[in-house]
Amino acid sequence: MPSYQYVARDRSGKQVQGTLAGTDERAVREQLRRKDLFVTSISEQRQSAGPGAGGFRRRKVSLNDMVVMSRQLATLVHAGLPLVDCLHTLAAQTQNHLLKQALTEVRNDVLAGSTFTDALAKHPRIFSELYQALARAGEVAGALDETLHVAAEQLDKEQELREKVKAAFVYPMAVIITAVGVVFFLLTFVVPVFANVYEQFHAKLPAPTLLLVSISKLVRGYWYLVAAGGFVGWKAYKRWSQTEKGRRTVDRIKLRLPLLGPLNRKIAIARLTRTFSAMVSAGVPILSGLQTSARVTGNTVFTDVIADTVQKVNEGVRLSVPLEQSGQFPSMVTRMIAAGEESGNMDEMLRQITTFYDRDIEYAVQRLTRMLEPLLTVVLGVIVGFVLLALYMPIFNLSKVIHR
Repeated sequence: MPSYQYVARDRSGKQVQGTLAGTDERAVREQLRRKDLFVTSISEQRQSAGPGAGGFRRRKVSLNDMVVMSRQLATLVHAGLPLVDCLHTLAAQTQNHLLKQALTEVRNDVLAGSTFTDALAKHPRIFSELYQALARAGEVAGALDETLHVAAEQLDKEQELREKVKAAFVYPMAVIITAVGVVFFLLTFVVPVFANVYEQFHAKLPAPTLLLVSISKLVRGYWYLVAAGGFVGWKAYKRWSQTEKGRRTVDRIKLRLPLLGPLNRKIAIARLTRTFSAMVSAGVPILSGLQTSARVTGNTVFTDVIADTVQKVNEGVRLSVPLEQSGQFPSMVTRMIAAGEESGNMDEMLRQITTFYDRDIEYAVQRLTRMLEPLLTVVLGVIVGFVLLALYMPIFNLSKVIHR
């Protein structure tokens, strides 16, 4: 999630500046508005160069790093050690440079009188908005160790989810790479040999063969233009997809894709309910927890739905009603949320929804893998079959050409 540097003024006119994470500039402005801050300037924060820059990529802070750190910090805090000592101990033993630097700066800010949550907020690329919200709830309730354990569990679940999805696409990606390699080999080395033979006999080539030979000449003679065009096209897509309009378009398409659309929807709902459950359990107000949860779904469609839901709930509408009206949530989800509202046991209902979707995602990934394997094999066979058929079609008429 991108971070934005802002300059704003509070109700007294005092200037305030800082950094805040959000899906886009509009979302950040909305967060600041809810804090009664009036934005005077805002800009996206670029990744600064630092250790590891200048030719070597900086190592990122992985989810596993955050899980381990959070569990250790929770254990140290639960043991009764002062927070600054806990942070010093973790910073000293952490191997990841970025996390070590962040923990050191957080410790220094706490020593200077800052709250733990405010210190975390200065590092939004490492400590997410969810992490900050849970830490704030823990500080207020005097149960920081418990909320840190909850944060670790959330990160651990997210890591498991990502690993499952990655594992599902290992075989498809291998097939795609193999297909590209085979086609490139045929176009570069095999097709030219056949083209030379046909040219010597002045054979009239069928349309598929002419198309294949033309593609082969393009790839061999202008491969650098093909590569440059592909690279420029990819970079243009990436830049467009990072704009507000592009991001929203891509997110809508993700939910409508054949095979992948239902899985993307389940993943977004699982992230939303898991995070929302953790926030409610930690004592975070429902609307505040809902807003934070929406931003971790990874999809602006759900972010917009939740923003509309929060507005309607503020007007006195029950939470489950706008969720159902949005059409983005299955009836099972909205009914269980409605039951949670009626029983006053919302966190338990959310946990049940999350458990269901965690299992459903696992089954969906397995089903998707079973469907993609034969499908991609057929696609690979069709591509290679077309190339071979286009190559050998003229041979069927070659005897006629020879006897002329």
